[in-house]
Amino acid sequence: MNRLFNTLISAFRAKAVSFWNKFRLLLTPSFWQTRVISKLRQAFSRMFDVRPRDKKDYYPMFRWLVSKRLAYAIVISLFVICLIVLWQIGSGWMAQGGTGDPTYRYNSLVLKFYSGRARVTARDGYVAYVGNVEDGVAEGSGALYNANSDLVYEGAFSGSKYNGTGTLYYPGEGVRYTGEFVDNLYDGMGKEYRISGVIEYDGEYSRGKRMGTGKLYNASGSAIYAGTFRNGEIVYDELLGKTMSEAAQMYTGEQMLYSSDDESCIDMEEIGIICELKNGADSLEPEWTVGAVFIPSDEILIDGVSCISVSEVAAQLGITEYEGQSPVLLSEAVTINSLQDDGALRFEKVEMQTESTFEEVTNVLGYDQTYLAYIHSFARDGLLYTFYTSEENGERFDFYSISLAS
Repeated sequence: MNRLFNTLISAFRAKAVSFWNKFRLLLTPSFWQTRVISKLRQAFSRMFDVRPRDKKDYYPMFRWLVSKRLAYAIVISLFVICLIVLWQIGSGWMAQGGTGDPTYRYNSLVLKFYSGRARVTARDGYVAYVGNVEDGVAEGSGALYNANSDLVYEGAFSGSKYNGTGTLYYPGEGVRYTGEFVDNLYDGMGKEYRISGVIEYDGEYSRGKRMGTGKLYNASGSAIYAGTFRNGEIVYDELLGKTMSEAAQMYTGEQMLYSSDDESCIDMEEIGIICELKNGADSLEPEWTVGAVFIPSDEILIDGVSCISVSEVAAQLGITEYEGQSPVLLSEAVTINSLQDDGALRFEKVEMQTESTFEEVTNVLGYDQTYLAYIHSFARDGLLYTFYTSEENGERFDFYSISLAS
């Protein structure tokens, strides 16, 4: 009796284990994925196996025979495409609660064929663009946002780039630039602002740089310079030959006049240059004029090439007109001392005795005229470029000047 009972228990256990294993298999996602993928593969294989095997596999159409399976495949494909399109349209419509501009992902198929106003989401899901689109491309007026929903740009678009008139913003801050754009770059007339909101520049741009006539402002918003700009920099040689009254119309910022018995120069502090003044008493123009401009910078841009050494300058300007030591003049001494004050220590300071009689005037009672600087001079296009090094074999220059070639 016990043997019979044990046999029945063993048979039941074997059946139960087999059933349990099958049940566990049915609960695993991989089993269903395999079954579903296999069934779909078979269905698509049958659907797209359009080769006719019998006369019954054709539809007669006029003088042609059309494969029934091919016709079925085309109809089903069109049906699936229509469902996808309708789903995309519906999802865009539902995203706005059925009203307002439709919302599409940046890579949405429907967006590629849509024209009109829309909201476009980025890869991360935030709304990146709101405005007009044509066939999936930003075209016309619109606004661009970052992931924090801060306004980045608003204005005209063409080909999904800033083209036309628009406004660019600092991230989460105020206006950075307002004016004309070409292919995302400042190009045309525009105004540039500091992050504080104070205007910095108003004038012409080309390919993202200040180029042409413009006006420069200081941190308090006061105009300090009006003139020509090239590659984002002031064209300093434009000041050469200008009378004091003409130069005063161009530069209206803070300044300091250094004057001795027979030499004078002006430190135009807010644009960082020193202008040597030439006495016109013995010429047809009796007024003082700008004879040279000193730029306390160890870098110069020549024909779009940035040069930081004498050899690089020579590669652009050619053979030197003069190389050697030269006693410093007042304007050179003031430039050297200004570099010292700013922490440029390769030059020793020039001894100078001064007294101040007015707020913007310093009388130079005397300075060390035995002080020698090593210079390299190059002539080009009626201008003389002079580069100052702290030693005879120095490759790096500390500052340079531009004057009219005699």
